[in-house]
Parts: sequence; C-alpha cells; structure tokens
Amino acid sequence: MPIFKRRRRNAVQADPIGAFWSWWTTTGGAAVADAVARREPGGANAELTERIGRIHPDLEWELGPGLHAEHVLIVTAAGNPAQRATARRWLRAAPPSDHAWEYADLRRPGPAVTIQFDGLPPVAIDESLVSIEPDSASVHVGVHHPAFASLSVDTQRRVTFLILDLVLGEEMVETWVGAIDPLADAPADAVPVMQLLPAVAGFAAEHTLDDGSPAWKMLEGTRDGQRVIATAEYPLRSIRRPHLDTHVAVSIRYPVVREDGLPESEMLDELRAFEDHLTDRLGGSGNLLAHETSAGVRILHYYVDGTTPADAQLQAATTGWPHGKVTLTTTPDPAWEGVAHLAG
Repeated sequence: MPIFKRRRRNAVQADPIGAFWSWWTTTGGAAVADAVARREPGGANAELTERIGRIHPDLEWELGPGLHAEHVLIVTAAGNPAQRATARRWLRAAPPSDHAWEYADLRRPGPAVTIQFDGLPPVAIDESLVSIEPDSASVHVGVHHPAFASLSVDTQRRVTFLILDLVLGEEMVETWVGAIDPLADAPADAVPVMQLLPAVAGFAAEHTLDDGSPAWKMLEGTRDGQRVIATAEYPLRSIRRPHLDTHVAVSIRYPVVREDGLPESEMLDELRAFEDHLTDRLGGSGNLLAHETSAGVRILHYYVDGTTPADAQLQAATTGWPHGKVTLTTTPDPAWEGVAHLAG
C-alpha cells in the first residue's frame, strides 16, 4: 500500500529542490531504501516529509515498487494545479534512475489494493462499481463501493479520487476524465471498476494523433456580434505540461478587409508565418496551445515556464510585425484558466 504524507509547516530555503536532491544523492536515497528493506520506515518517512515540505507544504509523496527500479519515489501535487509546476520541476531536477530508485510526479496505476484510513472500514478497490459516460470532450465517471454506506460524503469523495488514481493513474484522470461522482447506490448501468481503464484508454486513443501527440480542433462562434474562429490543442489540460504555468497572450492586430472581420488569405499566410517566428523563439520554454481570430485581432495563447525569460523572448520577437500593434499580456496561470473557454 502506498504511503501518503503531507507537510503543513512552512520553511524557507533558497533552493529547496536542489537541497533535496543533494541530500537524496548523498545519504537520503540509501537511508530510505534501507528503511523500506527493514520495514521500519518511521524515521525515513519523517525526514522525507520534512524535506519535501520545504519545497512546498502542499506536496504529497509516496513510496512504492518501481517499473524499472526496485523503488519509486513519487512527489505529486495531488490534483492541485497551483503546485503541479513545482512537482514537475522537482522531477526535472532528479538524478537518472538506477537499480534502486526511479522518480515520478504523478501517481501511477497500480494493482488492486485495499485503501485503509484509521478508524474506518477497509475499501477493497476491486469491489468498486463504476458508471462510464463519454461525451465529445471527456469521460464522466461515477464510483460506487459497498463501504460508502458507512463513510461520510467527504470521505467517499476522497476514496473515489484515490480509486481513480490507482486504477487509471493521475495523468489519465486529469486529462480524460470529466465529472467524478461518488455514488451512494450502484447505478443500473454499473460495471466492475477494472473495465474503466480500457474504456478511458480507448477514448484517449480516439482523440490522440497516431504519434501520441495531442490533436487540435477548430471552433467557431460569435463575440460581441463578430465572427470568431479558434483552433486549440485537444484536450487543453495543464497536467500534460505542468511546468508551463504562465499564460502569455499575444494580440496581433491586422487590417480588416472582409466584412466578417477575418483575415483574407494573404494576410492569414503572414499571420501564420509570424506565429511560426514567435514559436521558434521560445525553443523548449513554452508551447502555443491555441489561437483565436476575430474583428482584426488574432490572439496567440502561449504557455511558458515562468522560471525562464520566455515572455521577454516573445516580446523581443514581436517587433517585426508591420501591419498593426502587437501587445503581450503575461499572467501566472497554472490551471490554464486563460484558455478554459476553448477547452469544451
């Protein structure tokens, strides 16, 4: 059973991620592995809780068997978008995996286990039943377990999320699952929980390109009586690139010739070339996730790593546009709320 811990007391340190990995590579990793082998995790757990709490008090951690190493250390934001970038930066600073340890920042699917909270009845995951309702954007899931009858609503919800994380893995839950509901009664269309993974994986495959990269979709509507055309990555979920925690909206003005306010073909070609120019300047510090065009303005929605000078790189690259004003608006946005209107 994974070990879940949370640190609640704040501590200040210039580089807590670097300090963690320095401790881990010198003495910490070996000490934790030894404690696991002796089945005496108390002291090692306390040390891990202390040092991960210095990175951020809301991060959670787990130990478990690795996929390619003997053990895995997982440090996760536990569904909190505000801390996903921190967890991903912790992972990106990790040493290479070896025979003893590998590392992750998202909970992985695991074998059927029993969830146990102090003072509450055990919840065997394989006794769960689920309802599965896909729509055009995501899969909505209801979870029922016989133990729910003796659990509070808050505990039912906590157990529901743990069940989904352990059956699907955190990334699949955050990317492809929509509404999540604990169900006091088993629905008529309920199926065993082990049917959930193939159902969600199949849905994901239908909405992903053959090389595994995200698909894009086109949207059309009106805003203030003006026609709007938009294209966006699908699905727009920050869990895919959690280190991109800053929204940079680049608004590009162009001359309006058409009655509907959209660019004519030659202007569209220029806008696309300018977009490519801006994207090339980012390198690996960010991605273009969506753009929308209406009434003489094309907005490019970039998400960048807020610890890099990516927004300044974009600003410097905008000086070459000859057809109108270009403005940048930079906003911290770890949950990608700035493109939520394009995520449906």
